Amino acid sequence: MIFLKKTNVSEMIPARIEGEIGFVEVYDPLDEIDAGVRVVKESSNVPKRPHMHPAKQLIYVIAGSGTITNGDITLELRPGDFVILESNEEHYVMTEDNELKVFEVKYSL
Repeated sequence: MIFLKKTNVSEMIPARIEGEIGFVEVYDPLDEIDAGVRVVKESSNVPKRPHMHPAKQLIYVIAGSGTITNGDITLELRPGDFVILESNEEHYVMTEDNELKVFEVKYSL
């Protein structure tokens, strides 16, 4: 079986996750895998609280800037950064005057 498929984020209709302030656009190319591009809009504090999930999470920053916090540690985000979150680790992302574009994968090992 050969399976080669391409899709472009510009051709997708994003899901929307509301935050305490602002929102995130979610672009997932496959329903079966929780992975894709997330665009955190400017002046956002997302998602609504509390926010955690049983899967581990890997985030790669593509463009923009912002911060991520688990309540104890706050990290500045810039292009090229990777962030790794453990399962059930509460976390939030904040932006100021620009968007933050990331690629995110949730996984279990």
